[in-house]
Amino acid sequence: MDETVVAMDRISELPTFIIHHIMSYLSAKEVARTSVLSKKWNQLYVSFPILDFDQNYFFPGASRLDYGSFCVRKQNYSFSETVKKFMDFVDASLVRFCKLKFCIQKFRLFLTFLDVKGSAPIVDRWIRLAVENGVRELDFENITDENTVYTLPQAIFSANSVTNLRLVWCRLEQPFDSIMLRSLKKLTLERVCLDEQMVQKLASECPLLEDLCFSNCWGLKHLCVSKASKLKIMEIRSFSEEIEIVEISVPSLQQLTLLFYGARRPRVVEVARSPHLKKLDLVSVYFADNEFNHLISKFPSLEDLFVTRCCLPGKIKISSNQLKNLLFRSCKYLKAIDVDAPNLLLFTYEFNPIPIISINVPCPWKVSFVCKGVLNTHWYLKLKKFLGVSKQIESLKLSLYSTKVLYNLDELSECSPSLPLQVENLELHTNVPLSDYETLLDCVFWICHPRTLRVNVMFEEDHKFITWLSDQLWIRDVNCCNSHPIKCWRHYLNDLKTENFLLVNDQIFLDVDNLMDGWTTRTRGVSEFHLDWCVPVLDGKS
Repeated sequence: MDETVVAMDRISELPTFIIHHIMSYLSAKEVARTSVLSKKWNQLYVSFPILDFDQNYFFPGASRLDYGSFCVRKQNYSFSETVKKFMDFVDASLVRFCKLKFCIQKFRLFLTFLDVKGSAPIVDRWIRLAVENGVRELDFENITDENTVYTLPQAIFSANSVTNLRLVWCRLEQPFDSIMLRSLKKLTLERVCLDEQMVQKLASECPLLEDLCFSNCWGLKHLCVSKASKLKIMEIRSFSEEIEIVEISVPSLQQLTLLFYGARRPRVVEVARSPHLKKLDLVSVYFADNEFNHLISKFPSLEDLFVTRCCLPGKIKISSNQLKNLLFRSCKYLKAIDVDAPNLLLFTYEFNPIPIISINVPCPWKVSFVCKGVLNTHWYLKLKKFLGVSKQIESLKLSLYSTKVLYNLDELSECSPSLPLQVENLELHTNVPLSDYETLLDCVFWICHPRTLRVNVMFEEDHKFITWLSDQLWIRDVNCCNSHPIKCWRHYLNDLKTENFLLVNDQIFLDVDNLMDGWTTRTRGVSEFHLDWCVPVLDGKS
């Protein structure tokens, strides 16, 4: 017993800074619980330099009090009393720590106060105390009514020691003097009200700023960022329609994310040449005429290019020896692409129209297509031509939803007498009439021979299809098309090695044979088949 007590006590004998480092991996609640272990642990808790004050901790069973739930409870007396206890706790804890004359490593404050006028002086005092005690990371979030947004005190602009500053749901007004955030490296502004001059001042007067993020801020029509000599990472995320013009002139930039939602996107997006930019992520950006090609040409060092839900009219042309990852997703106006990227490591093309393509990318492809409406010969021919450009289709996802099927295998074979493509993984989603199952499977396997076939089983129609498919893959009748130079898929399927079913809820694989006894229309998961194909040839021999 004595040896056990001694062993447990050894942690308490470690240097304070080591114990504090260990405590930094615990949650605020867990850190608070250590204070009851002993007098020494209470002292360690009091001197712990990470001050995390979250109003939600004072409401049992609530993981996060959002604005809506606060509005519902604000008139409740016990709720008001709990809020007061929280404020008293923050005030006492902060004052007690500041008396120790230690620097604050991190100060996090999450509030849901609607009484901004009454609370502002107290919150101002907390922020001032944190700044005066050398806070290095400051994370402030105050969920309120947008009509009564809390305005940060001027003390925030003199936080010389702050390296990481995150502000959520508040207002930044012009400082009386210069900004003194001389150590600031990362600045994140979410739902912050500020004007264009404030943006310019932050960018130009924070000499060490490397990471800058605007997320759904308001008060800006013209967002211009320049004179940020060390800025490497920048994100602009806007869910409003306020921003009309975005101008970025930062030669040192290495990563840039532009994400816009809403019916009206910025009519002007201008980015100056950035010779060091390596990663560009574009979401819902509008490009007219040749603007996209012109933009990409400004980044000779670009390695990662991700384009999602952007308006890309006309032909996209990319030529780069540096590009490593290229993604196009949900760009519904994309018509043609010309890519010369001999060092590309991965090409991802998802949920776009099937384009005319000219591409030099000797790397694996990940491809997804959706066809809603009429499934016809023209669509399948375009798909096969597109996929035929690559010799490394790593994964292909086809979502085929149609009540009308206007094609047959003989027609496809006549129009394009080429061999099926070899594909590593095919994921098939389908909702066609039962009478068209066979035709659909013939056409899919006319395009490609997948080594792994996955079919999602979520609805009653999926159960019908997977049951039919499981039977069909075992049929070995190959007397159907001996006279054709390229025969149907049954001639080339050597074996069905294994069948597995991944249950969605349990995330475990089951043998299909063992699953069938308990199979119901409520069973959800992914059915997986491993297929062994022989390589077809064009001389009539298989």
